[in-house]
Amino acid sequence: MKNAILLSICIPTFNRAAYLSLCLSQLAIQLPEFDGLVELSVYDNNSNDKTKQIVAGFIANGLKLKYYRNPKNIGSDKNIAQCYDRSCGQYVLVFGDDDVLTDGSLSRIINAIKQGRSKYGAIYIRAYGFNNDPKNEKPFQFLKSDLEVYDADHFFKQVSTNIAFTSSLVINKSKIPDLYANQFIGSSLVQIYVLYKAVTNAEKSLIIDEYLVAAKRIENRDYAVTDVFSESLNIALSYFVARGLSESTQKNINRKLLWYFYPQFFLTLRCNKEVKACLNESRIKMRARYKYEPLYWLCVYPMLHAPKMIVGFWAVTLIVISRLITGEFGRLYAALKSKMSPNGR
Repeated sequence: MKNAILLSICIPTFNRAAYLSLCLSQLAIQLPEFDGLVELSVYDNNSNDKTKQIVAGFIANGLKLKYYRNPKNIGSDKNIAQCYDRSCGQYVLVFGDDDVLTDGSLSRIINAIKQGRSKYGAIYIRAYGFNNDPKNEKPFQFLKSDLEVYDADHFFKQVSTNIAFTSSLVINKSKIPDLYANQFIGSSLVQIYVLYKAVTNAEKSLIIDEYLVAAKRIENRDYAVTDVFSESLNIALSYFVARGLSESTQKNINRKLLWYFYPQFFLTLRCNKEVKACLNESRIKMRARYKYEPLYWLCVYPMLHAPKMIVGFWAVTLIVISRLITGEFGRLYAALKSKMSPNGR
């Protein structure tokens, strides 16, 4: 019998009850239209806050969701891996507990899945950051378009640094009949390995260049960002290069990290007085990884070593330039508006 579930939305969570509540609230609005087509599950990594009560409240109010609570904290990798391994849908979206699927986004995703007729290895959906209100902080877009791509290189180049962002990756699980995500535990990036297998096994994939996900900006992430992006990501990319991905794709992703991602991240790190040890460690690791890249010296080195006054100015300059280069005028406007607003909105 053919599986009727088109999409599994799996939410791994740990001690983020307030964020999870917002995430589920937005899903509860959109799910009734797709009853029987979408499976919603929460994978609780043994939280000791009000996560269990939050989920119970939504179930009591009629939200159809499966709740799995680990008897102990099994680590982020294993919790994410079981999302892929235990989900029942043809496609799987492992969605961040602190992220929000914006109004109409679920309809957009389901329509894309139906349009692809099972041929897409993955569907990438674009995200934007928010601080307080995901609706009011959504950037405007001049153009919205879909792009079909026919090989892993093209897909990875287009998605670039966002290949690590689970909430943007709708992966066709049916393209990986032998999927056992547990084999990628310890990589810190289970989703990338699953993504690569699906994309390479498929005829084509889809990129939806439209803001469908609102990603919560959190200053203190519960993972080592420098380790994940400078080390773990490159281990994964080298693994893919050995299996057919071009070296130029790996270089392009690293260069975009240097001019697009790291400056904003290290600005946040420099402004946090509690992470001095982390900052010193980042200086050592970044130099070791990128010392032969001119973009490191131009974009990252000043962020790690210059006086804070210069760091702030240089970070804003790089953010403006990067948004102009990528055509993200709406995000640039939203960012500048947020900085100038007295209440941070």
